[in-house]
Amino acid sequence: MIAGVGMMAGAVILMLVAFGVIFGGNDGNSGLETITGFGEPIRTPTAGPTPTPADQFPPGSNAPITRLVIDHAEIDAPVVVKGVDEQGVMQSPDNAYDTVWYNFSARPGSPGNAVFAGHVDYIHVGKAVFWNLKDLIAGDVVQVQLADGTVYKYAVDSLWQYDSSTAPVDQIVGPTPDQTVTLITCSGTFNSTTHQYDKRLVVRAKRIPEALPSGTTGG
Repeated sequence: MIAGVGMMAGAVILMLVAFGVIFGGNDGNSGLETITGFGEPIRTPTAGPTPTPADQFPPGSNAPITRLVIDHAEIDAPVVVKGVDEQGVMQSPDNAYDTVWYNFSARPGSPGNAVFAGHVDYIHVGKAVFWNLKDLIAGDVVQVQLADGTVYKYAVDSLWQYDSSTAPVDQIVGPTPDQTVTLITCSGTFNSTTHQYDKRLVVRAKRIPEALPSGTTGG
């Protein structure tokens, strides 16, 4: 994380304006889920794993984030680090195949909300990395892999779709009490004049407790 709570709040304020144009132009879907009841639920959430208090997880690794893997959506993609530009707009991936982790959000493996994004489609390519994000269901596993071999696993909790102009961005990309990942992509209808989609798909997943080594018990 590159900023404290104060800087995070500032970034979110800017993004409230910028969210409507994120992934403008040759882009497609992106996944996020909201904490509030606003928005349009894609699928009704079902009971997932019992949340584990943050202090029961081992300390997180500071190794670089390398890949995002979601088997159910056939995603196995490299992760690049980005933030917001001088206008406060969330920077989008440079191609159809990368996913982005935003450095204003929590690091995977630490308390809070780790925010990722990817294109749903791409000019001269067609289907992009997050094309199948809409097919996820509650309980599907999201893996975040680090350069040192660490793998963090999260279970999908919910999927929501928002109008890009009214999405509650502060709640989508802001801090969460649990260890979560939020996945964002474009969805809805593509406007060939503005080169933008009119909706955003949001998927949220919560950290899965790690299995204890064989022969041990929790303390």
